[in-house]
Amino acid sequence: MGKLKTNRVSRNLKVLFMALCWYQCKKCGTTIKKDSTPSSSGCSKATFHQWIKLAEVGNTNYSCKKCGTVIQAKSTPSSSGCPSATFHQWTKL
Repeated sequence: MGKLKTNRVSRNLKVLFMALCWYQCKKCGTTIKKDSTPSSSGCSKATFHQWIKLAEVGNTNYSCKKCGTVIQAKSTPSSSGCPSATFHQWTKL
């Protein structure tokens, strides 16, 4: 019985760490959903992507007034790393 409980806890922790999040490259503006930080290779504007974690994927639409990025997040995304300004300016849609 104790082993079954341990396995259930391990599975629940895996789910927590595998949550889909929105990432955006500060250099080129590419936005991607992924469960971990994307690869830094292949940026069209710089030698490497500079990924910023914006938010966990959710059902509420947000749009940045500065760069035009639109994502669906659980809560207000991070203001850091806007490719068009110093900070994102998020509006709930």
